[in-house]
Amino acid sequence: MEALPRQRLLVLAGCDDARLDDLEQRQIIGPGVHGYSLSDVSRLRLILALQDAGIGPDILAEGLRRKIFSFEFASQVMFEPVSMTSASVADEVAAGTVDLDTLNGLRASASLPPLSAERSLREDDLEFVRLIAECMQLGASAAGMERVLRVFGHSVRRCVDTMRDLFRAEVEEPMLNAGLSYHHLLEISAAKRLALQRIGFRVLFLLQRRMLEEAVFDNIVGRLQDALREHGLEPEDEDSLPAVAFADLSGFAGLTHEIGDAPAAEKAARFEAIAQRLSCSFDGRIVKPLGDGVMMLFPDAASAVEASLSLVEQSRECDLPPVRVGVATGQVVPRDGDIFGRTVNLAARVSAVAGPSQTLVCLNTRTAAEAAVRGLAFQGLGAVSLKGFKDSVPLFAAQRRTSG
Repeated sequence: MEALPRQRLLVLAGCDDARLDDLEQRQIIGPGVHGYSLSDVSRLRLILALQDAGIGPDILAEGLRRKIFSFEFASQVMFEPVSMTSASVADEVAAGTVDLDTLNGLRASASLPPLSAERSLREDDLEFVRLIAECMQLGASAAGMERVLRVFGHSVRRCVDTMRDLFRAEVEEPMLNAGLSYHHLLEISAAKRLALQRIGFRVLFLLQRRMLEEAVFDNIVGRLQDALREHGLEPEDEDSLPAVAFADLSGFAGLTHEIGDAPAAEKAARFEAIAQRLSCSFDGRIVKPLGDGVMMLFPDAASAVEASLSLVEQSRECDLPPVRVGVATGQVVPRDGDIFGRTVNLAARVSAVAGPSQTLVCLNTRTAAEAAVRGLAFQGLGAVSLKGFKDSVPLFAAQRRTSG
């Protein structure tokens, strides 16, 4: 293996010469028989991160001496490790790609830390800067990119946190519970960490590509339908308005006090999993999770009502707290992966007045669902005053129609 020159190691790890000298003198890190190697980049970056977290060189040296841990696993920290570059933001600004204030505003939207002008850039930060510049050249505004990056940052953070939690719970904790030392844990789990990262990266890519394809085709079909409709070639279908459903676990706050945060969170996760599966099976989707609830969007009222009733039933079978659901039908305003508008607000208010194991719907939801599905029945509850709505709203409790 070709040796890595010391100066190149300093650049790739983002370390200064004096700091590396100190680490070498304490025997925290040092060149091997053939000098430094690329694996030492990850090792040195990990050591610097530990120091930045407040773990000083004396403690690190003592931990190594007592074999509490080692850094032999450090070459297997990341599936695709990131190194530093010799480029700085000032170089990119001078090249006319993007100004620092705009760049840091966009980074903040993606939940990334700000960059200083003179500091060397990580490889991924350098590519981020250049991709932002490319987007601007293609006509994207800073405000538009902020909206996209805010959603990207939130969604990806949840993905990676979930991957981390899975690794801790399914790989590390069983090893620790079996009596394995932290020293051996870090070494043995390293290979599994890289394998799971590789799988996670690939699955995320496959899901994003699949969902993007669906979104692109859906957008094109919608545009073509609009064009045909404007020329009188396709009639408006008023019976196919989308429906929004809010569902949550009733009494969840009390349940948390009763059984504890972790068990309650597990029940909420099981509820979300059931909602995810059912919404998909009825051609809908979860727009966003709400802790102990979900907001779902369906192509029509019948799908929303059937999915909601199934959600109540299956949650009960899985020993979850009673589910309450509110459904409203009408146009929605899509924005940054979320939906807004009167229909969304109405569904949220309807769900707030629903009782345990109850699915409440509005009048137009009842009319459309009843016409499409013969097995549904609706009990009128009269007009109900809802917060934020001037006029009372007629509500109906949906249920399966019993035979006989």
